[in-house]
Amino acid sequence: MNIIKNSVFICFCYIFFSFQIVLASTSFPIQPIIHLNAIPFHLNEVILLDSRFKHAQELDEKWLLSLKPDRFLNRFEKNAGFIPKDSVYGGWESLGVGGQSMGHYLSACAMMYQSTGDVRFKERTDYITAELAKCQFARGTGYVGSIIGEDSIWAKVSRGDIRSTGFDLNGGWVPWYVMHKIWAGLIDVYTYTHNEQAKTVVIKLSDWAYNQFHNLSEKQWQKILACEHGGMLEAFVNVYAITGNDKYLKMSKWFNHNKLFKPLLAQKDSLAGLHANTQIPKIVGLARRFEFTNDIDDKMISQFFWKT
Repeated sequence: MNIIKNSVFICFCYIFFSFQIVLASTSFPIQPIIHLNAIPFHLNEVILLDSRFKHAQELDEKWLLSLKPDRFLNRFEKNAGFIPKDSVYGGWESLGVGGQSMGHYLSACAMMYQSTGDVRFKERTDYITAELAKCQFARGTGYVGSIIGEDSIWAKVSRGDIRSTGFDLNGGWVPWYVMHKIWAGLIDVYTYTHNEQAKTVVIKLSDWAYNQFHNLSEKQWQKILACEHGGMLEAFVNVYAITGNDKYLKMSKWFNHNKLFKPLLAQKDSLAGLHANTQIPKIVGLARRFEFTNDIDDKMISQFFWKT
């Protein structure tokens, strides 16, 4: 029962935040071509009054402001050849998935800024975005990352030397999953705080991905997708929405995971025993892409997944 409850909660979180992107993207150059029957309120259109919810928000504000951006940036600076300004956080941040928390932090601060109007949260996202831009410039390729051994991992993958046992890719711990948090954080900063530099950084990062991996075959991509890759499909759809460049919409198809999608398209329940947190963002990405393409396969897969 706890597993079911946790899976439902995870699903709710992904869908809620994806809905927020749908709503906040009303100023994006590319708009959905299908009619949306339900659209949520903007975060700044809801003000919490004195209540347990307001109390929870205040605790969240205090927690976010207690965290140090430079500690999140440690590995990004180190990988770009700079001397880090502060020590890295412990836990997973000091391990092979370090850097993902920085993406989550960008999203949280951006949403809190739109919810409260407190400029301290925009100052945080502006600062981190500017530091990431410095690291990106130093790398010279458009890439910016925090993964241990990332240059070797990506170079091997781009050559078609691809190995994965599910949660590793060429020895790296879910590198696309980690990178998705960076994509999502930068998109959220642009969406909720209108920081143009965040848009520039995420476009350069997306172009790096195109230059690095566009020659890979579908068979090679399916080998890559055996490793958990977060919401990269949705990320490229959202980059398409903020740029209008079809290239990024086509790149989202790199992340069509046939092992999951094909049975669902055939209306076959193949979900038993699968890791929920790995699958849900893939489906959210399909639903998001359907909004811009009206692709019937994307619709059928995501609806059957939701129903099942």
